[in-house]
Amino acid sequence: MSEQSVASAAPVSAASSGPPRTPWYVSGAPPRQSLRVIVVETIASLVALALVGALTFVTHDPWLIPPFAASMALVVGGAHFPLAQPRNVVGGHLASSIVGVLVGLIGMDALWAGALAGALALGAMKLLRMSHSPAAATAMIAVFPLVPRWEFVVMVGCAAMILVAVGLVGNKVNGVRYPHYWW
Repeated sequence: MSEQSVASAAPVSAASSGPPRTPWYVSGAPPRQSLRVIVVETIASLVALALVGALTFVTHDPWLIPPFAASMALVVGGAHFPLAQPRNVVGGHLASSIVGVLVGLIGMDALWAGALAGALALGAMKLLRMSHSPAAATAMIAVFPLVPRWEFVVMVGCAAMILVAVGLVGNKVNGVRYPHYWW
């Protein structure tokens, strides 16, 4: 075997194959958005959640529930995602609240009813093509009769519409196309 063929049979070092590797401590996340975009998204979220919170204050009913904060993060922070579209936000919360109310009517232990409602809400949203992940938590909340059950469904639907309406304005100010589809 010649010296030249031995050199070509030698293993190729990792340094010479392909592009250089990025060190582990350098993030692969997308770059940070401009400060203006972040401020507008934050203010839009605050306005939407404060409006829903004001309804809670005035009526003493639980209009403002934790899943709505996650919904606003999607509506203004991820307006291009299917999960953030009006059909998914409003429809997902409505479908999930109905599922939660129905499961709550069964009368089983609240712990297991919450688990069942969250899982069934996911299935219902998928069947209806209205997936909105924060809404699965709405189903778990609907199991507990904080207000008359069907009144809760109406409150959730109205609050979700407020989130979408404020999201429309916030995304318009940021120059972001929203919605990508209504229905």
